Amino acid sequence: MTGESAPLARSGRYPKAHRPFFLAASLYAALSVPLWVAEWAGWLPGCGRCDPVARHAHEMLLGFAAAVLGGYLFTKVSRPRLIAALLAWAAARVAAWSGLDGEVGLIASLAYPVLLFAFGGWPFLKAAKLGHNMVFAPTIAAFAVAEALYQAGRMGLIDGGERRGVMTAFCLVALMILVMGGRVIPAGMAGLVRKEEARELFDRNRPWAEWLCVIGMGAEALAQSLGLGPFGAMALAGAAGLWRQRCWRPVLSLGDASLGPIQVGHFLLCVGLMAAAASDWLGIGPATDALHLATIGGMGLVTAAMMLRIDAIRERRVGQWPRAAVAAAVLLVIAADLRAAASLAPDLLVPVSMILWSAAFGMVAWSMARGWRKPPPAL
Repeated sequence: MTGESAPLARSGRYPKAHRPFFLAASLYAALSVPLWVAEWAGWLPGCGRCDPVARHAHEMLLGFAAAVLGGYLFTKVSRPRLIAALLAWAAARVAAWSGLDGEVGLIASLAYPVLLFAFGGWPFLKAAKLGHNMVFAPTIAAFAVAEALYQAGRMGLIDGGERRGVMTAFCLVALMILVMGGRVIPAGMAGLVRKEEARELFDRNRPWAEWLCVIGMGAEALAQSLGLGPFGAMALAGAAGLWRQRCWRPVLSLGDASLGPIQVGHFLLCVGLMAAAASDWLGIGPATDALHLATIGGMGLVTAAMMLRIDAIRERRVGQWPRAAVAAAVLLVIAADLRAAASLAPDLLVPVSMILWSAAFGMVAWSMARGWRKPPPAL
């Protein structure tokens, strides 16, 4: 996987999968959180027998984040397969919000993770030539395991399966972002350093630190899936991620609209992982608040910035960064801070954080759709 493109070069024979999936992901992120907050506030009925907190996390991780992953991976997917994957994703969202249980709900929910691996993970496995890239395929496959755990919990087959499933999915998304960050950020920063300082960015790769990220999040995912509770290995991944990031000139990136938000998001993800582990170890506050620093600030900011960056690359608009992107990044950072402190005044801070999150992803969706209406620049 390179830092500037998808793992498989898209041919003109294939549809632009990033358009429907990135748009669906952005709009779903903007709409689903207000629906969850309305349920939390008692304005809408809950989800019946399901765990409402786990259902919210499920839709952010296996709904929103998985859609972003599909838009990234489906670079050589035929139109019928793309439509099938998009319909499977939409069916799973309907099943989640309608409370569909039983075998029909299980099939509807598992279809998209299976297709995600079949159309994206399996081709990636065959194309990967380097050992450190082999981690992506099993990680993508494990999303189906996380979904199965969650659905088994909803069906009463596994005790605590809903939360075990969503925490496993959280670890998988964090692992993907940490490893992808090791490709995207150093490659982009190398170009920025050459441009700004007319020299090379040395010592930018830390393979041992990346393996610590993989080991930490992999161990945490295994512990969560087995119901062993907080294992604390995510702190190792967060610390290794921060140590690696110090070589990527994060301060210099703040002046670049495309790389700065990704660097900030990577930093917040690592800090959130360490803070969540510390909350569990020391009892210094709700671990869910610290996890929102990793999800809203880390995963939210990185996915928003990466969607815009990948869209610019695939639409041949490199250098034409949308002005709304910086505003969206600022909103997400503030939203993460407010949600991390929500226990101080939940009735105020949770809704405000939700408004900022939704506004940010509304901007992302608008920026991408607006760019698609314009003809690509001449070569």
